[in-house]
Amino acid sequence: MKSYRALLIALFSFFFINLNAQVFVGGNVGLNIHNGKTDDGATTTYKASNYSFSLYPKLGIFLSEKFATGVEFNISLSGQKTGVNTETISRSTTIGVVPFLRYYAINWNKFSVFGQGNIGLDFTNSSEKTEGSTTDGSKTTRLYLNIYPGLSYNISDKLSFETSLNILSFGYYYYITKDGSLKNKNSSFNMGAGIGDIISVSNLTIGAIYKF
Repeated sequence: MKSYRALLIALFSFFFINLNAQVFVGGNVGLNIHNGKTDDGATTTYKASNYSFSLYPKLGIFLSEKFATGVEFNISLSGQKTGVNTETISRSTTIGVVPFLRYYAINWNKFSVFGQGNIGLDFTNSSEKTEGSTTDGSKTTRLYLNIYPGLSYNISDKLSFETSLNILSFGYYYYITKDGSLKNKNSSFNMGAGIGDIISVSNLTIGAIYKF
């Protein structure tokens, strides 16, 4: 009985904390389509065509002025079409979830510097279609942990722009790829630090969050 009471107290406490906390939403969306062909004046040859679509909605709450937590979802689709006489269409679908914890270390006027840690899990399925016949491809499960700093700029009390910084990064990734009866397991670790390239313009990604 005491354990049930403790659980109820914990649930109600969590409910009221979230009730008073500031909720925010954000994320990003991307679409890329690539087609090509060569023409020598007599013959036109079409190259491989590619497309990719990604959607990363984010939902979180500010527990205090310094701490925020939430979850991001990963929905990605990609495909490639190759061949001239015989077309081959390859498709890949990824669905994932990424809980995160953020700490705002520095607040100065409209700027803030934060550190964020993510724990992600996603699943990828692939398939290949040739002459109307579809074959299932590999299935990949990925579990990862990464930590990185970021920069936020408050446009208003409700809207903020944010981007990651290349000062320090840490990541660990574990993959399980199953192709038929064959199962491959791989892991990778990366860590970097430096102040020579804090923000890379060529790979600059700016996101936004809206606070309610």
